[in-house]
Amino acid sequence: MSVACGIVGLPNIGKTTLFNAATGSGAERANYAFSTVEPNVAEVDVPDGRLEVIHGFIETDKVVPARVRIVDIAGLAEGASRGEGIGNKFLGHIKETDALMHVVQCFEKGEVAREKPVDPRGDIEVLELELAMADLETVARNADRVAKKARTGDKEAIFQGEVFARAKALLEEGKQLRSEAWKLDELEALRPLFLLTTKPVLYVANVGDDGSQANAKVVAEHAASVVSASIAVCGDIECELNSMDDEDRAMFMEELGIAELALPRLLQATYEVLGLQTFFTAGEKEIKAWTISSGDTGPVAAGKIHSDFEKGYVRAEVYGVDDLVDHENEVAIRAAGKLRIEGRDYVLKEGDVCHFLVNR
Repeated sequence: MSVACGIVGLPNIGKTTLFNAATGSGAERANYAFSTVEPNVAEVDVPDGRLEVIHGFIETDKVVPARVRIVDIAGLAEGASRGEGIGNKFLGHIKETDALMHVVQCFEKGEVAREKPVDPRGDIEVLELELAMADLETVARNADRVAKKARTGDKEAIFQGEVFARAKALLEEGKQLRSEAWKLDELEALRPLFLLTTKPVLYVANVGDDGSQANAKVVAEHAASVVSASIAVCGDIECELNSMDDEDRAMFMEELGIAELALPRLLQATYEVLGLQTFFTAGEKEIKAWTISSGDTGPVAAGKIHSDFEKGYVRAEVYGVDDLVDHENEVAIRAAGKLRIEGRDYVLKEGDVCHFLVNR
């Protein structure tokens, strides 16, 4: 599934460190605003303990996790929306993503000294204002485009003009469009504009190794106020732990009193903010986690396996991972009446295990 989450933030706040930790990449970026044009891109496995649970009951040749695409976009400095530096190129890269991972500096010490004290709320406001101003330019340009057609009485153009006018007013106030209530047809009118402030966002508080959570709390409070998710991660520690072998990692985590890595939670949260969910197929050749959008039906899910399966879909045999734990094999699940037969209108639930019957 070709969806991507773009890592955004001000320069020198640890975005690339988090990217390297999540991807195992050794990519490095100089600590200067606008230090490179092209983003780093990687496909990342989404940790999911349910795969090993299924594998515990079903023998298979291989286990294949779901994957998500992460795009590390260089730091977006103040003034990017006005084209300062090469800001327009970076804004273009953000337009090509489906959701944003907004990394906020919460650590007090770093390789590059700040001119001002660490200010998570202020940093969030700076970046979000840049996104709003970039969207304002896009919306204003398109409002002018449809205005002439609207004057001829074209109903679609009139409707688009009304939607764009509302969006323009909100953006002029520096608001993020995702925080407003939009009707489905209004969202459809905005969708072709690829607006930055309509994208769902996950706020990531990049904390230091001193255990201080005061700055992270500020980020969490802001995220809650705009009905978005947040997570606190120490990018430096996660990157270091990810580079170790299992034995050294376990020893280091014990010394630091770290119960679990934060990266699996970060990747799961990224998966969720993209509006994705997982279903599984399980057999002798492979156990695989497949990615679909929340709300997808059985035929759409079957089409992820092979494009012909969506058209030829007849029905699906479905059970849950908990059913497998309780009954230990699919024969027993069927005998217990827990194997469900679902038709074309069935909306998949998170974690369904499916066998699809299709006409080829």
